[in-house]
Amino acid sequence: MNKWKIAFFCCLVLFIASIVFFIYSIIDQGISYTYLKVSYDEQVEANKVLGNLVVRGGQKYSQKDILYLLRQEYPKAFIVEEKNTIRIGSNEFEFEKDRLVMVR
Repeated sequence: MNKWKIAFFCCLVLFIASIVFFIYSIIDQGISYTYLKVSYDEQVEANKVLGNLVVRGGQKYSQKDILYLLRQEYPKAFIVEEKNTIRIGSNEFEFEKDRLVMVR
């Protein structure tokens, strides 16, 4: 057999193997993305429920009270207090007339 035929069939086998690997990778990434998206959506929904629960339970506290509680619980955290909001990490507490109305 000629050398070029051997080289051709070796390259053909490598090409087919690489195509199969890329197809497998694409399918695997699609499935992983779907699972991550579903999990993320469930977590966002759970955070909304907990946020609403916190708002209902925290309406008796003023903005200063919640700021004090956050500083007691997380003394090393970077807490930003603006006009009607308190931010700690990615969480934001919104106040209206010194009462908690929304947690994001």
